[in-house]
Amino acid sequence: MATGKYKKKNRGADDINNRGSVHNIVVPMANDTPENEPHIPFTLLLTILVLCIVLVIALPVMGVMYMDMNNATAMAMEEARKMRELRTKILLDIRGE
Repeated sequence: MATGKYKKKNRGADDINNRGSVHNIVVPMANDTPENEPHIPFTLLLTILVLCIVLVIALPVMGVMYMDMNNATAMAMEEARKMRELRTKILLDIRGE
């Protein structure tokens, strides 16, 4: 049974339910861009420039750094192996005397 218990009696002009009576008028906007303006935006050119810098400079530099790091790790492992062998040899010489 709808008694209207929660119905608002005094609705103001700022009430959101009262906006149906306000009509929006759509006005076409004028084109205020100059005719000789380039069609490619500056941000697109800047993005392409940054992408080229990353692909041409940064990726090869990172690849060289990775190869150098890999070579240094391999050489360090080889030196550690040689030191272990030398230590074992020294210990055997000391025990053999």
